[in-house]
Amino acid sequence: MKLYVLDNGIQRLDKSFLVAGCTNATLDNPNPATIWQDIPIHSFLVETDAGQVVFDTACSPYFASKWPEFILNQSPYIASEEQVFTSRLQQLNVKPEEVKYVVMSHLHVDHAGNLGLFRGAEIFVNDAELTTTLRQYALGEGLNVHTPLDIETFLAAKLHWRPVLAEESEVTIAPGVTVVNLGSGHSWGMLAMRVDLPKSGSFLMVADALYMRDNLGPPIQVPGIIHDSLGFFRTAKFIDAYAKKHNATILFGHDIEQFRTLKLAPNAYYD
Repeated sequence: MKLYVLDNGIQRLDKSFLVAGCTNATLDNPNPATIWQDIPIHSFLVETDAGQVVFDTACSPYFASKWPEFILNQSPYIASEEQVFTSRLQQLNVKPEEVKYVVMSHLHVDHAGNLGLFRGAEIFVNDAELTTTLRQYALGEGLNVHTPLDIETFLAAKLHWRPVLAEESEVTIAPGVTVVNLGSGHSWGMLAMRVDLPKSGSFLMVADALYMRDNLGPPIQVPGIIHDSLGFFRTAKFIDAYAKKHNATILFGHDIEQFRTLKLAPNAYYD
């Protein structure tokens, strides 16, 4: 069993989107400088005896021409040819049609950009995330960083969805791989994934449920991009307790400092 961390480039954005109020004005400093923060875009591949599992699918390769202008301006995506998601799979000799399971933390633009590739996989997604995304797409409103490009691509692919319902707290999809239902917070519905490795121990991938270690605190610090602030607090407390219970290392969604310490594919992995 192996866990690969796929480096899919970076986005660059105002740090206040990650930690709300990190550049608060004061009388002494009424116009503080904006902190531009590089954040990692990364996804994960788990090799198991029961099949390959992908967690999140990074940004669409067609972002430059298909993303809404406000996203391109607010949080530009920067990746080399070798860093794009499909290249990373090729470097590991993995074909999308060979992947058995895909777990989507949520359906934002930097996580769902290549979901349409996985026509033969079972796609795990929070039920509220899927249904609300499709509802807002049908209404033509309120999508924000759920982009029409990604939605139209995965609808055209006729994917095999496996919605994780509100009453399902955990779903085991392979020995040592557990989907954890986090509910609402950062987005309409979030999933995490726990991977229990025989040598490297347990990892809990939480994506944007916690952008950075700073969000976990203490004290808990909410991000500037958030759907449900009370849900975010509840989720942060849950993740902290859950990780301690399972002796799991939390892998944050966009923590550049943590990312720099990780073993990266294709040359390294956790086992």
